[in-house]
Amino acid sequence: MTLLSIIIPNYNYGRFADRFFGSLAAQTMSLSDVEIIFVDDCSSDDSLEQAEKWAGILECRDFKILTPPRFGRPGPVRNHGLEQAEGKYLLCFDPDDEMRPEFLEACIGLLESSPKISVVYSDYHEVAPGKSFIRLLSDFNPSHLRDQNTVATAAVYRRELWDAGVRYRDNTSYEDWDYWVQCLMAGGKFQHIAQPLYIHHVHESNFSLQAEKEDGSAKAHIVMNNPGFFHKAVVGWANDHLRGRAHAPSFQRGYIPTPEDLQKLSDMIRNGEISS
Repeated sequence: MTLLSIIIPNYNYGRFADRFFGSLAAQTMSLSDVEIIFVDDCSSDDSLEQAEKWAGILECRDFKILTPPRFGRPGPVRNHGLEQAEGKYLLCFDPDDEMRPEFLEACIGLLESSPKISVVYSDYHEVAPGKSFIRLLSDFNPSHLRDQNTVATAAVYRRELWDAGVRYRDNTSYEDWDYWVQCLMAGGKFQHIAQPLYIHHVHESNFSLQAEKEDGSAKAHIVMNNPGFFHKAVVGWANDHLRGRAHAPSFQRGYIPTPEDLQKLSDMIRNGEISS
């Protein structure tokens, strides 16, 4: 079996190809047992030409270039690539970001040495116009996923989770968050590496920035997709929010309300402090 499959969902990111594939070529871990699956979502730039160029440069086990019909969002593009993956471990990595040289060695090394661990994620550098900082993530706690996503997008995990039926869903823009909840419910054990192992670049074309515009419905769909993971009061909030009920607001960006938040809101409405 191939050791690792890296799925690269791409749409008009050809301008980042040299930076991304260059970081892959610079990995301290050999790519000889790594397959790369580049899935292009009908790009109109030179993405395919860039992928073909790097397919001839990288010394990896295999380099597949897939060109399915247009999906329009990363989740289904990732699923399409994952369906073709043969790796013992799986990784979806966005090509506008880049890996630190030790990224693969650290993540795969931990999974190989810790058979009870299913998902490995790390801290990362975040680079935006005019600023740069290290995003320090929390050690994993299952309860954290009930109100916010504390797992990095670029996480490496065992294919058993995919085989168990975990899939990226297309009804929420917070696809990663929903995916990690599914992994947890499928029995996945998460491990955080307290070290910045990749660089996330923020720019005007990031899907995550576009997803913020759909924040309320995106969070509500995560809850409705995984009702067994959330408190019944939160499921009620999600259902009411999707139905446009005034007493079920979005709350702050990237945060799913807790039962305590909802009780406080209910008390404020009942006391006339805010209108429903």
